[in-house]
Amino acid sequence: MATARRAYTSEYYYNAAPQTQPERVKRTRKRPEINTGRQQEKKPQSGTLSSANLRVLVFAVLAIGIMLIGIVVVNAQAAKLQYSINQLRNENNIIENENDMMKIKMDTSTGINQLETYAVEELGMHYPQGSECVHLSSVAESEGSLADLIRQKAYE
Repeated sequence: MATARRAYTSEYYYNAAPQTQPERVKRTRKRPEINTGRQQEKKPQSGTLSSANLRVLVFAVLAIGIMLIGIVVVNAQAAKLQYSINQLRNENNIIENENDMMKIKMDTSTGINQLETYAVEELGMHYPQGSECVHLSSVAESEGSLADLIRQKAYE
């Protein structure tokens, strides 16, 4: 049976290394220790910074400060623009309201009753009486023109 298992492994290939089984791990509550070599390479940290690290740190702080000041300036400009936009919107609303009021006044003043009142009071117009009417049948009977007939009726 051992030979049957060997038939499907790499032992029969040319220059094949024999397969090794991993070590058995004992089951305990403690985690296995992995030695990567990092613990030995740690150097004790000192409290001082080198001059190169200090320059990089100062440059980074200055760059962040300049960026924050730029953000404040941009926000101030955006607030100014928003304020002017709001003022223009308010003015636009006021003008639209005045326009709507003018349209309402025009609609009410162009009614037939208002036009009749204006014609009678301001222009002195009145409805014609029977003697002031011109009948077309009398125009057709006369030999003169319509203009002559109107002149005659007007000066009678």
